Order: sequence, then C-alpha cells, then structure tokens
Amino acid sequence: MRIPAKRIPISKLKEGTFVEAKGQWDSNYVVTKDDESVSRILLYGIIISKYLNVAKEFCSITLDDLTDDIRISGFKGMAKTLQVFEKGDTILVVGRIKKDLKDSIYIFPEVVKKVEPEMYLLNVFENY
Repeated sequence: MRIPAKRIPISKLKEGTFVEAKGQWDSNYVVTKDDESVSRILLYGIIISKYLNVAKEFCSITLDDLTDDIRISGFKGMAKTLQVFEKGDTILVVGRIKKDLKDSIYIFPEVVKKVEPEMYLLNVFENY
C-alpha cells in the first residue's frame, strides 16, 4: 500500500525532525512541530534554479513555495524528466523525503508536472 502524500509548506517540513527508518521496507519521514509524520509530500512551487549533469545522469532543481525552498533531485530516468523544466516554471511535485550526506533534506520525485500558475496560487491560499 502506498503512503498518501501530504501537502504542507516547505518551511514546516524543514523545521521538523528527520527520522531515519529502521527497517528495510520502512520509509524515512519528518516529524513536524505539530507532531505530524510526513514521508511523502505534494508540493506546488516555482523553480528558482536548476543544475544538470548529463554525463552522470543527474538533475536537481530548487523549488520555492513562498515559505522556503527545497531541492528536488533525480537520477537517470527521473533526471531526464526534470531536465525539461526551466527556471520560472510552476510545477507540481510528489515525492519522498530524503537526506543527503550534508544532512540537508531534499525530495526524491515520483511525479513532476508543469501546472498553471493559478494552481500554485490556489495552493498558497489553501495551505498557508
């Protein structure tokens, strides 16, 4: 069974505490200050930067939702999906919360699609 994605502001996610899963099949998650556990997240935001390394099949974009920003990083097939987006695009991302070697959290995307700016603004009004 797939864990439902939660729609919360990036700032709330970054203020939380990252918990590393103990079991092989368990998911990492963040416990927010409101004691909400989040392992999959749904975000609307605007791309503010992009990094692409074609040789290593890696692409990373930085997404801003007006509360904070977070990195969305994809490898191989997902890198190819991310590389079509440009700075200034409004997108929807569904993905898992991960932590890199520098202890920064990022999103490993499962779904990424371009949306109309109105959807982003609607999310801002509904979510914050």
